[in-house]
Amino acid sequence: MPKIITKLRKTNFLTPSGLRCLANLPTVNISAGCVHNCLYCYTKGYSVYPGDGSIEIYENMAERIADEIKRKRKKPAAVYFCPSCDPFQPVSQIQQIVFDVMKTLLKNDIGVQFVTKGVISDEIFELFEEHNSKVAGQVGLTTMDDKILSVIEPVAAKAKDRIDQLERLIEIGVKASVRCDPLIHNVTDIDKQLDDLFSAIAEAGCRDAAVSYLFLRPAIISSFKKNITNVDALDEILKPFSQGVNLSIGLKNSMGKMLPLEVRKSSFERIRGIANNHGIKIHICGCKNHDITNESCYITREPENFQDRLFLD
Repeated sequence: MPKIITKLRKTNFLTPSGLRCLANLPTVNISAGCVHNCLYCYTKGYSVYPGDGSIEIYENMAERIADEIKRKRKKPAAVYFCPSCDPFQPVSQIQQIVFDVMKTLLKNDIGVQFVTKGVISDEIFELFEEHNSKVAGQVGLTTMDDKILSVIEPVAAKAKDRIDQLERLIEIGVKASVRCDPLIHNVTDIDKQLDDLFSAIAEAGCRDAAVSYLFLRPAIISSFKKNITNVDALDEILKPFSQGVNLSIGLKNSMGKMLPLEVRKSSFERIRGIANNHGIKIHICGCKNHDITNESCYITREPENFQDRLFLD
C-alpha cells in the first residue's frame, strides 16, 4: 500500500493546462503522485512529485471545487481528470474523492472527461450512465500482453479489464476511445502486438485510438534504469533514442527526446495500416509529434460541441 499524505491546499483545484490538447478545459489533479507507478510517467521529474510509493491527497476537495464553481462568472463546459495522475487508482480514499468531485461537477451540469489505466468502480459507472451525455473518456492501453504491462505499469489494471471497461463505457452511452500512448518502439509496436491490441479494441465496439511514442526525460530514463534489471531489454528500449530529436510538448521545461523523425513517420503509417484492418481510425498526438503533424489526439472533446461525437473528421 502507498504512503498516503493528507494535505490542506490553499490554491484553486480547477487549473488551466499549458498543453494545446487541454487548452479548452480546466483540469484537476485528484492527487500528487500516482499509485500505478508507470515507469514512463513524466511527473516523476516534477519538483512536487512526492516520490514512488507516496500519494498526496487534499482535504475537502469536493466542497472546495463546489465553492470554486459558485465563484466563477461562467461555469466550464467540462473538467478534465487528470493531467498528472490517474483518477481511478486502487486506493479507497482516492476512489471516494473522485466520486464526490465528479458527482459535484455533473450535478452542476459540468461535464467530466478523463483518461485512465485504472479500475472504474460500479458506483462511478452508475454515475456516468445517469449523465452519459456529459461524460467522455479514454482508456489507456498499449498492449494486450500483461507480462509487459506488469513491468511498465505495475499497479494499473490488466489489459482485459481495461477492454471490458471500454466496452461497458460504450454500452452505457459514454463517448469512449483508447489512448495507445506511450508505445515503445520494438516492444509494444511490433505487428503481432498491434494486431492483438486493435482486434480487442474493435471487439469492444471502439473505432478510434490516439497514438504516440515514449517521450524521454532524465527522470523517465532514471525510472527505466531503476526498474528494468534486464540489460538487454533496457537497451532495446533506450537505444533507438540515440539518434532521436529533442522536442517540447508545450509546457515550460517540457523538453524531451523522441524517436528519430523518420522512424516515427514510418511507424505511424504502419500502425495506421494495421488499425485500418480492424476498422480503427488513428489519431496521432500532435503535441508530442509537432514535427510531423498538428493533428489532435482528442484527449478531450471541444466544449462548444459537447453534444457532438467525440472524434471529428
